[in-house]
Amino acid sequence: MTGLAIAYTQQTGGSASWNVVFKDFTSPDLPRQYEDSAGFGRSQTGALIQSGPRYVQKYIWVVDCLIDTEDAEALDQLYRAWDEDRATGKSVAVGITDATFGLSLSSQATFTSAPSFTYASPRKTIVSFGLTQV
Repeated sequence: MTGLAIAYTQQTGGSASWNVVFKDFTSPDLPRQYEDSAGFGRSQTGALIQSGPRYVQKYIWVVDCLIDTEDAEALDQLYRAWDEDRATGKSVAVGITDATFGLSLSSQATFTSAPSFTYASPRKTIVSFGLTQV
């Protein structure tokens, strides 16, 4: 698969599951980037100082993609189920498979920006959202 796929299985109110694939990105920028939470600097005396978390930097995904309207509706259902589970205190993460660059990556992520939907044609919708690796 060349592209990005997210999957989720609802934890409350049923056990519906979704798997949505994204391939037709609207920007030449790749969706997977590093969180960039590590830093490097110098102290007043000139010593090197590294900062940031004591773990490998996480990935973030900024997705802006043209998809079929049916898939956009499935993404909306996936997000609403994820948000309902989140609101009830469940531990929520979507499965993500990313084959957009380099080696394929399978991981888990959480929504950091909710999906937005833009009409493109009767059969196509532009979706935008953000994910952060957990």
